Amino acid sequence: MYCATKFAVAGLTELCAAEVKDFGVQASGVYPGYFRTNFLTAGSLGTPQHALAAYQSVRESQAAHEQQTNGNQPGDPEKAAATLLQLSKAAQQLVHLFLGADVYQMAEQKITTVQHNLQQWQAVAAAIRFTEA
Repeated sequence: MYCATKFAVAGLTELCAAEVKDFGVQASGVYPGYFRTNFLTAGSLGTPQHALAAYQSVRESQAAHEQQTNGNQPGDPEKAAATLLQLSKAAQQLVHLFLGADVYQMAEQKITTVQHNLQQWQAVAAAIRFTEA
């Protein structure tokens, strides 16, 4: 749910940036990596009282984040805040701000996957055109 919401906000921000550009309004989406905050502590995470067996892999991922990632995040939240303030003062805003070294690796993986998907079906998908009978 969390990642789906982030994805929706990113799309909305990208659309908004394009729609309001002619009015001199800018919009930026921030894609943060892992930052050493309280976000992954047990007190900040809501978990189900009765976990469903079908979601065992989700529970395992959550446990790994709580036990292994929490406290070991590479990003410094104070430096992130300074970067956000710097961006807010820039004359030209970024539509996409990738924040933290670790998120760049994730973004590159996604770009590689999208490029592969484009190439894999390009001949078939691009050939779909309306033809007069």
